[in-house]
Amino acid sequence: MDEVVSTLFMEWDALDELVHQIHEDQWMQPSQLPHWTNFDILAHIIGTERFLSGESPSELDLPADREYANEVAKLNDRWIQSLHRLTSSELIVYFGETISLRKQALANITDSELDALGWTPIGQAPFRRFLQIRVFDCYVHEQDLRRSLNLPGHSSGVIAEFSMDEVERALGYIIGKQARLPQGTSVQLRLVGGVQRTWNIQVNERARLVEPLAEPTCALQLDSAIFLALACGRIDPAGVTEEIYVDGDERLAQQIIQNLAFTI
Repeated sequence: MDEVVSTLFMEWDALDELVHQIHEDQWMQPSQLPHWTNFDILAHIIGTERFLSGESPSELDLPADREYANEVAKLNDRWIQSLHRLTSSELIVYFGETISLRKQALANITDSELDALGWTPIGQAPFRRFLQIRVFDCYVHEQDLRRSLNLPGHSSGVIAEFSMDEVERALGYIIGKQARLPQGTSVQLRLVGGVQRTWNIQVNERARLVEPLAEPTCALQLDSAIFLALACGRIDPAGVTEEIYVDGDERLAQQIIQNLAFTI
């Protein structure tokens, strides 16, 4: 079995274990995601996998007062609204049925199928790349549930490392485009905790990963779980500034911290 497929299966199993720990009265509690409850997070995951199985959500009217960034966001919300017919217990069962269905579909996928080009959230790319993003998305939503429920965990291991790889691929964009560091500057990002990484980024015409820097313009050290939450726009940087160690140019460091979010 291909690594990305087995990793996705592992993440679904981790989610399945987590959702069975959620109490009945916690499902409708607001999450950190705008307009979404804990129920809605799991409904979103289910809806995406059902859509990939060829199904469509019910044609329901979406909330008139809600703005959507694109058609994908509308589709996501339509799936959530269509699954509101279920109780939380039924949603858990439906999730189990959904991942079983998806495992059957992917268990014997061939290399040629994984290499086939198609749509992904980042443009045309092999289906393998699409599945990498699915691992990341499911893991990030697992962490959304954990923060909402105050059930921290699963911050290390194969899936945590795999998901951090996704952020690493975006570092040039984050530092060069999001944070807009000027040419000639450099930054060292050191992650501690569950996932330990040291990234050195040099900004010239483009921001790119480089070999270790002797004297970076600024250096930041923070827990990997906090970094992931910031990179995914889940937490306010102002709430974790005391947990980020900064060395060097303080102004540029704060510019980075305030602009780490590359996905929402």
